Amino acid sequence: MKAKMVIGVVVIVGALIYLMVSGFRDSSVYYMTVSELSGQKAEVINEGLRVSGYVDPQSIAWNAEKIELDFTLFEGSDSLRVHYKGVIPDQLADAQGVLAEGKLTADGRLEATRLMLKCPSKYEAKLDEKPGAGSTQ
Repeated sequence: MKAKMVIGVVVIVGALIYLMVSGFRDSSVYYMTVSELSGQKAEVINEGLRVSGYVDPQSIAWNAEKIELDFTLFEGSDSLRVHYKGVIPDQLADAQGVLAEGKLTADGRLEATRLMLKCPSKYEAKLDEKPGAGSTQ
């Protein structure tokens, strides 16, 4: 009876460890900038990755019928085409920076599954301002 219990516990613990390791491996993605990616495109095709860059506002093409978004991320002279299926993030054109997560296709386009925007600095407090300094009492 004791041997069956020990075997059962070992099998359950082994299964939990396997699920945790495989889940971590599938969800882990490498983070790089557009410039870093431009030199490594062949090595990361079909790999999960996060790419940081800036949106070219003139490149934004929204298809409301298909709920698809195409735009270009850039950093310096390097650029990356991005395709995203989903709702267009508010203030995409105003974003100072974008972090796009997805997989790079063979034709060099990022098929994004998630977009994260860095808000424009106009929403951040100035460093020399103190909170509430402009309010009257």
